[in-house]
Amino acid sequence: REHTHTHTHREREFGDKHVSPCLGFLILLGGRASQDNNNNGNGAMHWFPWGFFVGLCILATVPTTLSSGVTLVAIGKGNAALALMIVVVTNALGVVVTPLWIQAYAAASLLIRTSTTSTSTTTTTSISNLDSTSLLINLVLTVLVPLVAGKVVREILHCVGGDGSFFDMQTHKRWLVHVSSLSLIIIVWMNVSVGEAQLKAQNGKSISTLVALGILFHLTLLALNAPVVLVTMRKQHTTASRRWWLPSKEGKAALFLTSQKTLPVSLTVLSLLPSAAFGSEEQRGLAAVACVVPHVCQLFMDGAIASYWAGVDADEEQAEATPAEEF
Repeated sequence: REHTHTHTHREREFGDKHVSPCLGFLILLGGRASQDNNNNGNGAMHWFPWGFFVGLCILATVPTTLSSGVTLVAIGKGNAALALMIVVVTNALGVVVTPLWIQAYAAASLLIRTSTTSTSTTTTTSISNLDSTSLLINLVLTVLVPLVAGKVVREILHCVGGDGSFFDMQTHKRWLVHVSSLSLIIIVWMNVSVGEAQLKAQNGKSISTLVALGILFHLTLLALNAPVVLVTMRKQHTTASRRWWLPSKEGKAALFLTSQKTLPVSLTVLSLLPSAAFGSEEQRGLAAVACVVPHVCQLFMDGAIASYWAGVDADEEQAEATPAEEF
């Protein structure tokens, strides 16, 4: 039965890995249409920069979140072990799948930026001949190799410090988490600083639209994945439950991790793309902002969902235990 659950959730994650990048096509198509309208003088979204479109597109191609996804599943009383397995498998596959999707965008001439200067001259930059092999090698070196090396070092130190010595991983877990968070903050700061001038030039309308699109993007993934999770949940339950919308432990892990996108990998991909995809280095910084904002939105949204799930589970456990105590 556990093998069946694992196989089912792998299929869900595989489907999400190919469904969410299709949203990237829609995002880039919207960006191209906006640019064409702007060049014709009737653009409705001239205040929404091209870098935001590229950032949202890249976010749609990357795999699921790393530590935050597993943490939210644990808070929501889900299957944390299954969540960790999904994270490892999808991020390993994402190193190969993400470059292929970006190459597909480039082959469709979607990663192209057009702009009109003050002299009415139209400038076009594109990367229709993107080398996905080079991007794949760089992702392996920057994502997969550190992941494997960290796992090997962790196992070695765990064996050495299993008796609670200085190398005991559990003893220093809190500090390791702080180092990981600090490293992520530094990566975000470095990427956003590139487009500092462009970011300061943005008005509240463009930022609020980016927040709305980030929320809509996550809600779309939740809406696509929730029916599959709920249908599978009914098969897993052995007893009837009045709360049919409450997923099982495996369903919680599947729903969260098929609807979330990782921030570190998306920023890594942005740093590896050629400047032609953005038009300028300042737009690359705005693309990083477009990855950070939806990531923060999904953490707040899923945090609220996880807290609700935990509260409902606690109420049901208390309701089941009360009759036994009275008897």
